[in-house]
Amino acid sequence: MSVLLSGLGKALGSVFGAGFVANGLSREVVFGRIDPRVPAAHFSWADLNEVLSRGWVEPAEFKLASGGRVLPEHLYTTTAGGGHRVLDLRRVDELVRDGASLLIDSLDRVHPGIRRATDDVMRLVGETASCNLFVTFGHSQAFTSHYDEVDTFVVQVLGTKSWQVHGPSEDFPLPEYGDSDPARCPEEVLFDKVLEPGDVIHVPRGWWHTVRGGGGASLHLTFAFTRRTGVDWLRWVVTQLLPEADVRESLARAGTAEQKRAQAQRLVRAFTEKSSELSLDDFFAAEHRHAGGRDLASLPWTARDEHPPATAVVELATVLPPVLEVAGDQVVFTAFGQVIGVPGRFRTACEHLVRERRLTVGELAERSGTPVAETGALVAALLRTRLVTVS
Repeated sequence: MSVLLSGLGKALGSVFGAGFVANGLSREVVFGRIDPRVPAAHFSWADLNEVLSRGWVEPAEFKLASGGRVLPEHLYTTTAGGGHRVLDLRRVDELVRDGASLLIDSLDRVHPGIRRATDDVMRLVGETASCNLFVTFGHSQAFTSHYDEVDTFVVQVLGTKSWQVHGPSEDFPLPEYGDSDPARCPEEVLFDKVLEPGDVIHVPRGWWHTVRGGGGASLHLTFAFTRRTGVDWLRWVVTQLLPEADVRESLARAGTAEQKRAQAQRLVRAFTEKSSELSLDDFFAAEHRHAGGRDLASLPWTARDEHPPATAVVELATVLPPVLEVAGDQVVFTAFGQVIGVPGRFRTACEHLVRERRLTVGELAERSGTPVAETGALVAALLRTRLVTVS
């Protein structure tokens, strides 16, 4: 498992560690508990008020929900100078007092602490993740019983919330496949608990749940992650067939029945042969080599020619560790779908950077036995490729 950097990420890792990811993920609802001070330190009412006071939360997505539906934006937005829509906080307050729940999808895109925790969740499970915020007051209920098409880690941050988990009505639903009619929600309740600050649960994809406020002001985070499925592997195999002329050939729409049958057989044969050559590990390896991260700013260093000093903090920009290999007299990183080579004398420094993810230029120089000036030059070169950030 990759190194986890945030306090909340480390706390979730203590509950949902490597053993759980390998053997329990997506299989059952799991309850755990962490120090409630940890999530409270990552997001508070003050943080929420700061986000809302900006007037809009883009590139995250703000919603109000009540009675099982998302309320239309015109009920809580107004037109500001320049003609763009902004939050009308007076109206937001009125709707919340009337029982609406407040949601911010992709909170990780606008809040640094939640971003770091979300990146840790991605390292923990090896999948793409995002973080959504849910705020309720009293016993309000944003949505009726439903399931999510993603797996989730739920963290109760402040207040309490009532959770009932019913289990699945069908195995492994997808956005493209599944029946989410509330009438299909199983009657049996497998998990029934009022979550308190520091409580965490894992709810697998497709497991129905009923959630409502616990009586006071409640704030919880849902880390949602999309696991790769057989559909993803099949699609990837098809992309590996693009060099084959038979696959790129136009379909014989106006052809005879025999021509259509022959073309279909050629396609099936090509897919069968290619799929027998490729494994799941091949898919995971290819995905790893193309894995990226967030496009984060590193001013003033990206606008300067000088090298970062010993006190500057360097951090990998990729969420997962980049692939690091030795090729002749070079050390080669593979990430973002690109290959980045540096002189072989920096091998030890590169290995420490991949292993530790975040450290100062001085620490990287000391650990690798490389002079600070040369280490700063290495960091500057990696910064130009956007493989690292510097602060």
